[in-house]
Parts: sequence; structure tokens; C-alpha cells
Amino acid sequence: MKKLAATIGMSFFLAACGGGGGSTPAPAPATTAEGIWASKTSTGGATVVVVLENGETWGIATQTGTNPSAGALYGNTTSSGTTLSGTGSQFNLVSGTVTSASYAGTFVAKSSITVNLSDGSTFNGTYNPEYDQPASLAALAGTFSGGGLTRNSSALVSVTVDPSGAITVPISQGCSASGTATPRPSGKNVFNVTVTFNGTSCALGDGTSTSGIALYESTSRSLLLWALNGATSDGFIFGGGK
Repeated sequence: MKKLAATIGMSFFLAACGGGGGSTPAPAPATTAEGIWASKTSTGGATVVVVLENGETWGIATQTGTNPSAGALYGNTTSSGTTLSGTGSQFNLVSGTVTSASYAGTFVAKSSITVNLSDGSTFNGTYNPEYDQPASLAALAGTFSGGGLTRNSSALVSVTVDPSGAITVPISQGCSASGTATPRPSGKNVFNVTVTFNGTSCALGDGTSTSGIALYESTSRSLLLWALNGATSDGFIFGGGK
């Protein structure tokens, strides 16, 4: 599991990190931490954090090297002026544990962000202007090959999204999934997603429904999907490319 956890969605992460570095971002009409924020390390690890217009926050981090690890975050962020704070749940995708988390930091709207988490880790990210493009089902449509993770399982899988937003994951080892992707009403480059799993061997359980978000990065043609069960105690992360 560690190897897959360390590489899931890496093409998306690296493209996202590069997206914000080419020009000076336009000033934000309102001072909030909303947006897609990304960073990468010299060893190939990467982090992507998404703060939605309602403060809902999704994040995933990977690290490469001799001790690969991966983590994820789901929370709610409040921002004012140049500061932010939030609470939520932090997932360790290697040990399979989930803990309560709090965080605080500073940001420059549509430019840079620094977040300090209660576990002692720090995220320094830059803004990805792809967030300001409208989400397009026509662009998203296709089949993506990559890695899927839950808290306690991992697998190489494919995810197909058709032009109407229908999601299908073909059966593998007795488990399949289906769902929908819908552009968020905010007009930003984020999709609302639901994914329901079918099969007695599914790690999340037969019939379990998850909901969350998906990001599509047009340059690398990559998809990152992160959805949680109703108890927000486990979920499904997928990263892959066309």
C-alpha cells in the first residue's frame, strides 16, 4: 500500500503546482482563502488543498523516498483579512487512522498560503489559477487509469466519466462502483461527486455511498477524486490520467 499511496495522482499534483508559477495572479475580488493550493517537495512529494467558496476544505499529501507516506484532510475553513483557521479530520493513509485536527495560517488571496496543522506539520502552497476556469463535463469525459485508496486498502483501478457526468468503476476483485460528477454551482473548476460501491469485497462495504469533490487538470489530463462516507470516517481517493 505504501508504494501506491506515495504515487497516487502525482501527475495532477505536479501539474497543479506548476500552474501558479508562470504569471502574477490577478487580485481577488474578496479576501478569502478560497481556491486550489498546491506545493511539491524536492523529493517528489506533493500536497493539494482545496478551499471551496463555503469554507469546506479537502486536502491530500504524498511523499516519496525511503519512507513513503500519504495523508488527507477534510475540514471547514474560516478566513478573514489575511488569516485563516479551521477544524476537521486528518487521515493517515498508511496506518489507516483518522484523528481530529485543527489548523491556522495566513494567505495572500490567489497567490500564496501557509497552514500550520495541530500535528506539527506545515503546508506552504501557491494558487492554481485553473480553479477559476468553469468546470466542464465535456473536458472531463474519458477513462482515467491510476490508483485508488481507502483508509485500509489500495488498488490500481480505472474510472470512466461519460459526457453526462456518469461515473463507472469496473468490477475488480469482486467490487465495482458507480456515481455522478456535477459542476459546482460556484462556476469554479470543481465537481461535486457521489460514488456508490457494490460488492461484498468492497473495502468500504457493499452499498456504501460516498460524496465529495473531483478536480480535473487540463494540461496533464489528470483527475483527482476525494469522497467520504456519511460518517466522514473513511472514503475513496483516486488519482489518475487519461
